[in-house]
Parts: sequence; structure tokens; C-alpha cells
Amino acid sequence: MIEIDFFKPKESARNAKVTVHKTGKLGFSKSASDLMGLAHKRYCKIGKDSNGDGNRVLYMVIQADKDEYSYKVSKAGDYYYLKAKQLLIDLGIDYKNNDSTVIYDIANVKLDDKEYYKLTKRVIEKRKAKQT
Repeated sequence: MIEIDFFKPKESARNAKVTVHKTGKLGFSKSASDLMGLAHKRYCKIGKDSNGDGNRVLYMVIQADKDEYSYKVSKAGDYYYLKAKQLLIDLGIDYKNNDSTVIYDIANVKLDDKEYYKLTKRVIEKRKAKQT
């Protein structure tokens, strides 16, 4: 007789991402908000490696308290986001571009015994509609 083991559906941390919106906000996926614990910690700091790749890799720290470097994480319904227009401008990211979407994939990393989230940039080019 055959025995079937069924897989339980679950979201993977691989789906954890933050999307750059045309409004200049950074929107967190459900997987990202769960991974980062945004329901309990509502501030984040964003930085980059001063020896690194410009805006291709960013680092984020989630924290409960505000300080001079922190951004407030806001919530609308089940959706978490942060206002980041000036950050995007400073990073040279064209958030108003209608031909592409910028997404940062999120991975949990540990550096010097401190937990960080590594954000790796990915650009998705939009398909052009066929002209008739």
C-alpha cells in the first residue's frame, strides 16, 4: 500500500523582499515583515558597506527604538512600508521609472555577532506592450 506524505504550504524566506514603489516608499512583502518581526519592532536603519557596490547591496537593522539614523516603519492594513524618497534619491535609484521595478531580496546575515538583513538589488524590466 502506498503512503503519501503531503507538504504543508508555507511561505519561504526566499520570498522576503522589499519593493521600491513609484511613490518613493519601500514596501515589505509578507515574508519580509514576518522574517524581520516588523509587528514588534517599528524602526529600521539602512546602510551600505563603504567599500561596497554602491546601491547594489544594502544592510538593514530592525530595532524597537528610534535614533538619529532610523526610519519609521509604517503600517496600512497588513502591509508594512517606510517613506524613503530622499534615501532613494541619495542612492541614485530612479523610483519613478515606469520601464522597470527595483526589488531588494532579503537575507538574514550575522556580522560581528550582530544580526543584519542583507538587501540585494534586482531590477525587473517591464515588457513593452505590442503596438498594433
